[in-house]
Amino acid sequence: MEIIDAHSHFLSYNYFRLLTQQRAHYDNIDDFIVDRSRRYNFNVPPDDPVRLADQWVIEMDRYGVSRMAIMASIPGDGSSVAAALRIYPDRFLGITMVDPYLAVAEELIEHKAREWGFRGIALYPSLHRFSARSDRAYPIYRLARRYRLVVYVHFGHLRVPPRRWWDLPDLYDPHYSDPSDLHQVAADFPTVKFVVPCFGAGTLRSLLRLGLQCPNLYVDTSSSNNWIMDQSEFSSLREVFERTLEVFGPARMIFGTDSGIFPRGWRHDIYQQQLDILHSIGLSPRALEAIMGRNTRDLFGLDRDLPTYVV
Repeated sequence: MEIIDAHSHFLSYNYFRLLTQQRAHYDNIDDFIVDRSRRYNFNVPPDDPVRLADQWVIEMDRYGVSRMAIMASIPGDGSSVAAALRIYPDRFLGITMVDPYLAVAEELIEHKAREWGFRGIALYPSLHRFSARSDRAYPIYRLARRYRLVVYVHFGHLRVPPRRWWDLPDLYDPHYSDPSDLHQVAADFPTVKFVVPCFGAGTLRSLLRLGLQCPNLYVDTSSSNNWIMDQSEFSSLREVFERTLEVFGPARMIFGTDSGIFPRGWRHDIYQQQLDILHSIGLSPRALEAIMGRNTRDLFGLDRDLPTYVV
């Protein structure tokens, strides 16, 4: 069975530099990063993103992971993911976080798709404070349609541990956290594939309603899904899988872990937990293979050559 992790984060050294620059006060950036790594028990990434890519490939080989979708998890760090794609084009799928308020957002998307081979976009409406259905976001969807980019849109509860470790203010606006904002968008762009991560991160009921209406909508299973503890409607991750399978079926679910830092590395614990649940539900081997890898392969067009643009 091919395992493709459809949701991970390439937390490069430059990512932590850019994160530090968001603070109001800091002395030496490098010293600050080292201090936080010791305080929160994570390894400082190599300064060269290629060396970080090497670490991830070793980790993937250890667990039999064929490919990983790696996100540039802060605007401005696309070059780090591009370095990984250049060295390991058959192991990584590049996804870029996009802030639609950036004046050059559209130009950056085009450059990353054309020149660097990125295959996806990640939008965080609650973090960047915009509605997924707003006019500001529509140029991004048009580019996704043109370059056949997969569009991840994060709704629900948003937890970004490095922001908390860096003592950055909580900027998340819950007004933009409802998956129903994607309803008209998915209808307007029927050829674009949209992915909502983490089972909607606490908005599963709304996501299930949306899934009934939007055949181009997918769900990824990533993260530890701790949002389950903050609500009472769904009693367990098994129930979440069962309800999601009822609406989306195995053809519109993709496996992910939300891996991102060392020494924890690839989240084999999440993989094993989800695999055990799917076995216990009685999923067929073919359906299991679809969720764990084949759907992501199809979603990203891995069996077609790039670039293929749609005018």
